[in-house]
Amino acid sequence: MDKCPDEVLLKVCAWLEFQSLANVRLVNKRLAEVGAEALVKRVRFHCAKDSFERLHAIAQHDVFSKYVDTIVFEGNLLASVPCIHTYHAHYELDHHQSERPQTPSRHATPREHRLYERNLVKFDREIEKKYERYLDLYEKQQKVLKSAAYTDFISSSMPCFPRLNTLILSTVGRCKHVLSGRFLESFTADCAMPIEQDTSFTKDQLKHLLFPEGRPLTQLAVLEVHVMSPKFFTGFVPADLICRAFQNLKAIDLSFRLEKDDRIGLDIMTADRCYADLAKGCLRDALSAARDLEQLTINFDDYGYYGAVTSLENILGSNAWPRLHMLNLDCMSTTEDYFLSMLKRQPSLRDLRLGFMTLEQGRWPNATKRMRKNLNLTNFMASGILEDPDQMFPMHLLDAEAYVEDRHHFTLGDALGLYVTDEFGIPEEEDYHPMLDDDFTDEETLREEYGPFADEEEVSDMDCSD
Repeated sequence: MDKCPDEVLLKVCAWLEFQSLANVRLVNKRLAEVGAEALVKRVRFHCAKDSFERLHAIAQHDVFSKYVDTIVFEGNLLASVPCIHTYHAHYELDHHQSERPQTPSRHATPREHRLYERNLVKFDREIEKKYERYLDLYEKQQKVLKSAAYTDFISSSMPCFPRLNTLILSTVGRCKHVLSGRFLESFTADCAMPIEQDTSFTKDQLKHLLFPEGRPLTQLAVLEVHVMSPKFFTGFVPADLICRAFQNLKAIDLSFRLEKDDRIGLDIMTADRCYADLAKGCLRDALSAARDLEQLTINFDDYGYYGAVTSLENILGSNAWPRLHMLNLDCMSTTEDYFLSMLKRQPSLRDLRLGFMTLEQGRWPNATKRMRKNLNLTNFMASGILEDPDQMFPMHLLDAEAYVEDRHHFTLGDALGLYVTDEFGIPEEEDYHPMLDDDFTDEETLREEYGPFADEEEVSDMDCSD
């Protein structure tokens, strides 16, 4: 092993488990330095004092800090649960059904009814203890947030990673399959924890990550934020600083959600009025500053679709990115002509993904036909509903023939993807278009008419063929 070049040793170290790699680093100084490069390349932390301290310790370490290329901030905050009744209501949900005492049947004996009453009292006492534990976790986190922890640990640590190129802020995870083990250890609760739905706190989190000590991180190549307040781009941080932070980005993935106070307006106003300030902000200028952009995702997540939140022109303007090969957009309005001209300005575009897009002028069948003719896409994915002034096209509709004859779920979105990328090989003179095909029908209608189909490999209990 001593004769192996560093490049080979690094490849070997990258395949080792954490503890095995830590042991290898104890052999000699050379292996300690090479192993360090593979040991800590990705740092993940969350809103707890010990996690902040761990980030800071790695940042101050002479060896480890040199090789970190990815920072992931699990920015989830525990929600304020005002009373035990609200907390108790969570256990009425279906996924907690097995934990609740089961209501006795109509023919249950008096003894079974008494047992149920005792179990119900016991269950309520357990809920009280769980609620007290949750309050304790919540109060500890609030104490950290009200301190100078962001400044003392995050802002002072971020400039210490010379190879840092990827920054991820996530505030939506609540499942153990998504959250890190350390997060779950810090917030050991008895169920999926209610997370704070107000995105107002994300502004401060992203500010300390992206602008530590007031200076933008300009070496980043990848920025992902799920989800964030749109007000981050409307004066919370000076526009020139945001543009400087975006200038070297090659991949941008942003998901927006209204702040709590603004979400109230969704019930009485249109979505575009609730998001009106975003169009006046500096998001378009920030995207324009990223001249080497290769992947762009702009999504909106407000727990449902409330209509187009803004026009595509407000977000993309007249920008052209020579290297942009993937574009993912949803919940916006546009016109057929602007949409096609915007796409044709991107010479490297090969992958286009749309969801809940609205044409205010033009028609989707014609727009997708022009896309097929004028673009060179290798992948096109449409989801939700594509809407124009004449019609709404739900992408989940199923091909009735494929459903009945082949027992296959082939959606309008699937067909449109094949059509736009010309996978069908349909001659230009043929007039077929999947969006004009009446054979695409809602699944419920097909199930009512033809019944649900079963897997051919499944053997029915009613099968008497043998």
